[in-house]
Parts: sequence; structure tokens; C-alpha cells
Amino acid sequence: MEATVGLLFLLIGVSYGVETFCDARQDGAQCLGSWGGTVFVKLMDQASGAPRIDWMKGATLILKWRNNAIVANTIMSRSEFIPNNGTFRINNLRDSDSGKYTLNLFDSEGKAKRTRNLQLSVEGQSPIRVGAISALVVYLILLLVCVIILCVQSKKQKCKEKLNADLTYVDVRVVQQQGRKSVKQNMEEEVEYSQIKTAGDFSRIKQKT
Repeated sequence: MEATVGLLFLLIGVSYGVETFCDARQDGAQCLGSWGGTVFVKLMDQASGAPRIDWMKGATLILKWRNNAIVANTIMSRSEFIPNNGTFRINNLRDSDSGKYTLNLFDSEGKAKRTRNLQLSVEGQSPIRVGAISALVVYLILLLVCVIILCVQSKKQKCKEKLNADLTYVDVRVVQQQGRKSVKQNMEEEVEYSQIKTAGDFSRIKQKT
């Protein structure tokens, strides 16, 4: 039980500590992240030379960069954009982070210059879900152990009852045999006594004659 709980917390801790790197400078890049972990997405070499950048997830704006400054970061509480190396870091990854991301680069006049797509997939499960599944597994194991113990105890009880029944049967047979023997002895004694009595009577009758 303690080992199972310890392993569960270890797995959760490992998941939260996983860091992955993704190079999104090529269109159509595929990136993987771990649930609860961190992903570093390299959008470009550096952002200082780009006058305008929009990074979208579907139709949702994630990062808005204008004239060497961050104008908007909709997930600022768990992310950071590093302009010096053009990397966007996302912490505490979750299922909702999975999806298609689009980087739109514009020139100084606001005209679209380049577009690159990125597919991010977050693997793993929520610790709450993992904990619930693990708790269910532990419960089923304990239930199985209890059932086995009850079966063993029940089997022992049945064996004990059968043994007692056999001993009782043996005692009854012994008593019956002893009773039969006593009856037989009594019958033999009565026959012998009758024979003796008959012999005595015959002797007396002979003497009178």
C-alpha cells in the first residue's frame, strides 16, 4: 500500500519536472509536451528584428509583439516570452494546450510577411485522474485480498466441520459396535445359562428315576 502511494507521487513528480524543447522555426513542426511539464517553443532566432508578431492558437491570440515589446500574453500566469532567443516557454502544461498554433510575422507596414504552423500535443493525464485510477486499483487489490482470506477461512471452517462430523461418526460407530458386542455377550451368557440349567434339570430327573 505505502509502496503504491509512493510510486504514484513519484510519477506525478516526474511528470511535473519534465521539460521539452520544440523548434518551431520550420513550418509544420510537431511538438510533444508532458502533462504538468514545461515546453520551450523556439519561434525564431530573436524577436528584436521583428516589428510585429502574432502567435495564435486556433482563433485565440496567445502572444502579441509590437516594436520590441510584449503587448499581450494571454497565458502570462504560466508562460514567458524571451525576446533575446525568440523562445516562448509554457509551464504547467494541460490538455487544453494541445492544438494547432500559428505564428504570423508582419513587416513594419503591417503586411503579412510569413506564416508558420505548429502542432503541440500534450501527453499524459491529470494527477487527479491518475490518483483516482490508482486509488481504484489499490481498492480492487485490497478487495481481492480480503476475498481470498475469507475463502481460505471458509475452507478451513468447512474442513474443521467435516473433521468433527467424521469424528462424531466414528464415535457413534464405536458405541454401536460396543452395544452390539454387549448384546451378543448377554445372549451368549443367557444361552450358556440355559444350557447349564437344562443339564441340571436333566440330572435331577435321572436321579429320581
